[in-house]
Amino acid sequence: MFQRTRKVACPECNGSNFWNGNPKPTDVLHCRYCDAIVISYTEYVEQAAKREAERLLAEFVETDVSRDLAHLKAVLAAPDQRISP
Repeated sequence: MFQRTRKVACPECNGSNFWNGNPKPTDVLHCRYCDAIVISYTEYVEQAAKREAERLLAEFVETDVSRDLAHLKAVLAAPDQRISP
């Protein structure tokens, strides 16, 4: 996967649980403290992928407007260095 921890908190007791080995998509994680159902492996993978996608998007969306404007001004000030189609 994304080389991230596979630790999952129990929604009932907030106990720390984790997947062992290579779970099947249909496997369900049970809390080792209170025996409640924590999450299925399919849901776990979907949530992990969603979090990773959100993290990557946030990384590219967060911009430094002043730096971008300075770069744009520099490019517009030097028309001889622009690439012509």
